[in-house]
Parts: sequence; structure tokens; C-alpha cells
Amino acid sequence: MKMKYHEGIFYPEDKTELDSLLGNVNVDKTASALILPHASLKTISSLVREGFSYAKDKERVIILSPLHSHRAEGEKGFFFEGELLPFSNMFHLGVEIKEMYAEEEPGAEELIPFVEKYMAKSKWAVLYSDIKSSQESKRLATFLSRYNTPSTLFIVSTNLSPKCNKTEECEMWRESAKKALAEGKELIDKANKHLISFCGVGIIDALERLIPGGWVSVNDNKDETTAHSLLIKGGEN
Repeated sequence: MKMKYHEGIFYPEDKTELDSLLGNVNVDKTASALILPHASLKTISSLVREGFSYAKDKERVIILSPLHSHRAEGEKGFFFEGELLPFSNMFHLGVEIKEMYAEEEPGAEELIPFVEKYMAKSKWAVLYSDIKSSQESKRLATFLSRYNTPSTLFIVSTNLSPKCNKTEECEMWRESAKKALAEGKELIDKANKHLISFCGVGIIDALERLIPGGWVSVNDNKDETTAHSLLIKGGEN
């Protein structure tokens, strides 16, 4: 794993402490896609560990992370790093290799240690994206369709709410998000109407075009400031 400037902020610097957060899971369930949160690893590690119990027999892991910084003018919206080799057509679909975005986005980096521990034989890649429209969602879905096989696990790194001032506000956003995800329809439209508010809306909209059925809520982390939850698609609960 490449440690970046998030080390000591989102990660503990001590390796023993980091290993304790990675913990152990019984890898005995399966899913096609997961929603996992991003925050301090101490806050979300239990949800992430539980999420990786759905990673059984997967040969490929694609982590999909939203951009929290604005993309540079003229760039098309999603960016690649990792061990999953790009294929020639990806560049025509707007995928670029941009280390600068990886430096600024801790969410995906938090998941890589879990991939390496629980899916050591799997290939992995990270896509950072800033999907704002249905057109961009379709383009991302077209790219991901090449990898949409039973041996692939998609992981979306997103919280289900923005920062909240009160617990009640956080729970309101969480429940709105869960309802929308269970329905699995018109997510970008709902976000534009401010009915839901989470950073991975565009990514999840793209996955809706690939994997049938809504998202199932598995567990929550009751944090007063942000809604952290685990949801699965296309698997066992």
C-alpha cells in the first residue's frame, strides 16, 4: 500500500494499531457491490471489516471513489490508478491516469489495506470520479461494463450524508439515502433536487445501469456528524 499524507490523520501511524483495525472477518458471504464509508479508520473500521465479509471468491476489486476537489478544466471526469491494467478503449471513454487526484482523496486509500489483507490474490484498481450528469453516468457504466462479471467486486466509497450539525439531521439524510438506494432509480435527479445528499451519487447511478436490484442496508455506524453505513447490492444478507 502506498501511504500518502493521510497517514496519521485517517490512518494510525503505528503498524500494530493499524493491524488491529484491519482485524479478522469470516469471508463467507457474497455481493456484487458494496457501499462503504470514508472517515477516520478508527471510526469506520468495523463497518469496513463487515463489508469485506462479502468479498468471497472475488478475483478483481474495483474501488470507486468520488472526487471531493474540483476536477481540472477540460478533464472528462474519471481517473485511474492501481494494479488492474487499463485497456486501450478506456482512454476514449475519458479515463485518465492522474496521481494528483489520488493524493487528495483518502477514501479509497483506506480500503486498500483491507483488499490486500482479505483479497491478497485479487487484482485491484481505483477510479476517482466526478459524475454530475446522466451522460457522464452512462459513460462510466460503459467503462465498468467490461469488468461486470461474477468474479468482480465493486466498492463505492461514500458517506450517506454531508456533515451534520445534529444527530437528527444526520439520520434524516441517512434514511432518505437508504430509501433512494433501495429503489435504485433517478439518483442524480434526486440529488439535484436536494432530496438526497452524498458524494457518491453519480458513481452509484452508473452501477444501477449494470447491476439489477436495489441496495440493501446491512449496518450503520451511529456517528453524530456524518452518516456511515454499509449497504450491499446483488448478494447475500
